[in-house]
Amino acid sequence: MYKMIFIDLDGTLLNDSKEISEENIKQLNRAYKEKGIISVITTGRHLGYVKDLYNRYNCSFGDFIISSDGAIIKNIKTNDYIKKDILSKKEINKLRKIYIEENLYYFMIYTENEAFGEVSGEKGLNLLGIQKGEYLVESIDDLLDKNPNLIVSLCIFGGEQDDLNRVIKKVEKFNNVNNSIVCDYSYIKNGMTIYSKYFDVMRKGVNKKNAINKLIKELGINHNEIIIIGDSGNDLPMFECDGLKIAMSNADDFIKQKADYITDSNNNNGVAKAIKKFIFREED
Repeated sequence: MYKMIFIDLDGTLLNDSKEISEENIKQLNRAYKEKGIISVITTGRHLGYVKDLYNRYNCSFGDFIISSDGAIIKNIKTNDYIKKDILSKKEINKLRKIYIEENLYYFMIYTENEAFGEVSGEKGLNLLGIQKGEYLVESIDDLLDKNPNLIVSLCIFGGEQDDLNRVIKKVEKFNNVNNSIVCDYSYIKNGMTIYSKYFDVMRKGVNKKNAINKLIKELGINHNEIIIIGDSGNDLPMFECDGLKIAMSNADDFIKQKADYITDSNNNNGVAKAIKKFIFREED
């Protein structure tokens, strides 16, 4: 019997308009009310963004959130941290230097509840899709000076796959951080779908797999009692967990290859369909 579902946001629970569909909400609530199954948002986004989703959609997510790719695990009911890791100012400045040298588009740093981004050039401005709790700044220098111990992760957006792969090779030489592989990102802006690529950087040892393992150990839940749903590069570590692994139909091929099942897309209620199939044994 399943007890917990770990669900990514972008490209998974959120559609390309960055909304949760009514059908996804219905099935999340049904899983909790009828089966007692807790859903845990497991995302690269900051905690404040996820809290806003909880408030807006009134979904039965339970009390736990995994944010910033696993840098934070928090019980938002008790306000207790199960885990919190931060990046040093020195590491952030070294990463920012690479971003500037490589002429990439968008450099975003995440505190626990907010995100602050620097944009480079017209391509960066076209990419920019400010969500709640995300702020555009001319320079992050002042922010780092005032909050040297608050940055839990960062995200670098760029152009082509080869551009970001080249940057990742530089990042991999750092001793105290690790990065996701290159991820695809899309959202709808002014009626048009914007596409880009990015990768995340966190404290060494931080990823979604380690966060899931830590949380279920704390709660006494077994791997065969969990479901994992995702689509992209920063989800790859959690697809190495034991448990039922479900990929979206829009997922990257390397995610699909590790999945036990492929559901419908994020724009066609794929999460809801997976819940109906594996929790309620219903087919559309």
